[in-house]
Amino acid sequence: MNKLSEIMNVEIPIIQAGMAGGITTPELVAAVSNEGALGTIGAGYLSASSLKEAIRGVKSLTNKPFAVNLFAANLEVFTEDIQEMQAFLNTIRTTLEIDSGNDLVKVNDYLQEKIYIIIQENVPVVSTAFGSLSSVLIERLKDNNVKLIGMATNLNEAKQLEDAGYDLVVAQGYEAGGHRGTFDTVNNPNGSDIGLITLVQSFIDQINIPIVAAGGIYRKEQIDALIQMGAAGVQLGTVFLMAKEAGTNPSYRRAIIKAEMDDTVITRSFTGRPARLIHNSFVQKVEESKIEVLPFPIQNELTKDIRAAGSEFAIANVQALFAGQGVGALKKEETVEEIIAKLT
Repeated sequence: MNKLSEIMNVEIPIIQAGMAGGITTPELVAAVSNEGALGTIGAGYLSASSLKEAIRGVKSLTNKPFAVNLFAANLEVFTEDIQEMQAFLNTIRTTLEIDSGNDLVKVNDYLQEKIYIIIQENVPVVSTAFGSLSSVLIERLKDNNVKLIGMATNLNEAKQLEDAGYDLVVAQGYEAGGHRGTFDTVNNPNGSDIGLITLVQSFIDQINIPIVAAGGIYRKEQIDALIQMGAAGVQLGTVFLMAKEAGTNPSYRRAIIKAEMDDTVITRSFTGRPARLIHNSFVQKVEESKIEVLPFPIQNELTKDIRAAGSEFAIANVQALFAGQGVGALKKEETVEEIIAKLT
């Protein structure tokens, strides 16, 4: 089986996860790539113009390969059926002294435009979450020599990615921080809950494209063991949250430093999709309210202003503090160079 370094033209078998929401600054992505790993722009929520700006920002800082991460799901939505949840969220807005929420939600989907920008800017790698891209988009990317990485949380999803023509699959274990990559959250509302070791082994046994392991990884010994198992490399998100080059806000960083290994939960409270994050009072209030959480991306759009206020006012209890189960090991800020040196 080809190793990650050969497939993606990188020196170190590490992918920095494409964390959406401002974490993956051009400085972070470029620093990871400059160290010989694969940096990734988290572009799930970006417009096409913002993505172009981010890509050019990374290019100004590195000539090494990097990736763009996209949501392989339709984000287009328009609805007014939000009254009960919005009324509840308004009680939180009142405590934050911010304006009440709107009576409707409208979200645009820029996937087609972003694919055009990626091809136009000669980005060498695209990674996806929440499903597989359409055959039309895959063919378009392949025709332009773009390598494809897909995230899977169970064997069925991995086989779908393989059959669709993806070059590599990320096995996202239950331990992983951020959104569960599970394709079908209707039948799996909390996402697939298979641990990383079992998941990686099942993929190695039954998938013919290279496997990258993701979930709770924060030490060199774990990486060595997973590669010894047969993984082509690893994908890391949480460890890079504390990178000095990352866009992680100060209150988020303090919450990470305080967190222990058992402080994360999987919840739909913030975005409507299951995600692992550090438990806080927002999650507790939503769950205690017994109000039905709206589906992604509606819930995500509803809570956006609350999360932004939490960041601006340094209130971690209303932020979506995405983090994996290895978060308890992170106790200080470091440069990307220092982080990767310890991992390799």
